[in-house]
Amino acid sequence: MARSKGPHQLANSTLRTLEQRLSLLEQEGRFECAYALRMEVADWLLGARDANLSAPSLS
Repeated sequence: MARSKGPHQLANSTLRTLEQRLSLLEQEGRFECAYALRMEVADWLLGARDANLSAPSLS
């Protein structure tokens, strides 16, 4: 099955940074924070209007 591309995509460097941050949060036992970050990223990737993340402009 083909995957549809959402409104936003992450650069590889951003993805690595997020993965490192999530790993650190989980190592510290901050599972609720890690979950919240995952949900914000998911909302942003799917183009939710109320997502708290913002993408840099590509000017």
